[in-house]
Amino acid sequence: MKKIWLGIAAAAALLAAALTGCGQSKEVSQDFYAMDTAMNIRAYGARAQEAVNQCVQAINELEQHISRTRESSELYALNRAEGQPVALSEQTADVLEQALRLAEQTEGCFDPTIAPVTDLWGIGTENAAVPAQADIDAALAHVNYADVQLDGTTAALPAGTCIDLGGIGKGYAADLTAQLLREAGVQRAVVTLGGNVYVLGEKADGEPWVVGISDPDNPGDYFATLRVSDTSVVTSGDYERYFEQDGVRYCHIFDPETGWPAQTDLRSVTVVSASSTEADAYTTALFVMGYERARAFCEAHGIPAVFVKDDHTVAVTDDLRDSFSLTSTEYTYEA
Repeated sequence: MKKIWLGIAAAAALLAAALTGCGQSKEVSQDFYAMDTAMNIRAYGARAQEAVNQCVQAINELEQHISRTRESSELYALNRAEGQPVALSEQTADVLEQALRLAEQTEGCFDPTIAPVTDLWGIGTENAAVPAQADIDAALAHVNYADVQLDGTTAALPAGTCIDLGGIGKGYAADLTAQLLREAGVQRAVVTLGGNVYVLGEKADGEPWVVGISDPDNPGDYFATLRVSDTSVVTSGDYERYFEQDGVRYCHIFDPETGWPAQTDLRSVTVVSASSTEADAYTTALFVMGYERARAFCEAHGIPAVFVKDDHTVAVTDDLRDSFSLTSTEYTYEA
């Protein structure tokens, strides 16, 4: 029997305790929904409300440009141009350029042209099912980031190729939000966009913020925390969106080489980076790579990361050891 599961969107939940010690600064907190996920911006300071309003508007405008499903979006037009060049706004071209750059850096483990494959599997919909291998092979023929042509703000795709910028969209939105908050003079803020958390500055008492990492077995809870300042924390895992068929779990993170949901020894990957855009792509790519290759990639590129393996062991790159704390007895820390 097939079962559809939709995991908790917030893969990196901000702990309530992290919001203490904010002094008498004016606090503004706004919940909203965009990019298919619940979002919250919490900011402190005299201009916080004005800045938060500007951020929410900017995220909604970004979604209107890069949504794959909105018929009025630039990305929708590009995906249906049948090889003809399409003029993009500077912002949309920038998101696409970053996606292609990160695809090349990760050797295609993150690939924004994976859309024909994800559409075939339908994970996150009532039609999720394992496709025929022939159909997977046909979809894979259109998956190759190197086929995308981008010249300034003009882009073109081969017929059948389809771009999905959801793999870095929330990360890009988090970076944009942090930039707007800083420009407005906001020095302390917490931005939670689904599994993407961006903390601005430090708490009022000078202490780092505390961010919880979702427990893959209990996504509404956390199994560990990170003490961080002025950076983003992004988590991707096999528990976010998946379905089960014939006793096998198939998650929403796809291997662009095989066209199948990634089958690795990892349950989740968390990346800490000043660039939430990069962290968004890295978590996907590292999950696809599997632990050994992912750990080597992090060491080669200086990427701070936390890995949760399928045997309930947790590995942390050296640069996060002092800020990482394991809080669940269900997991074992790998020294």
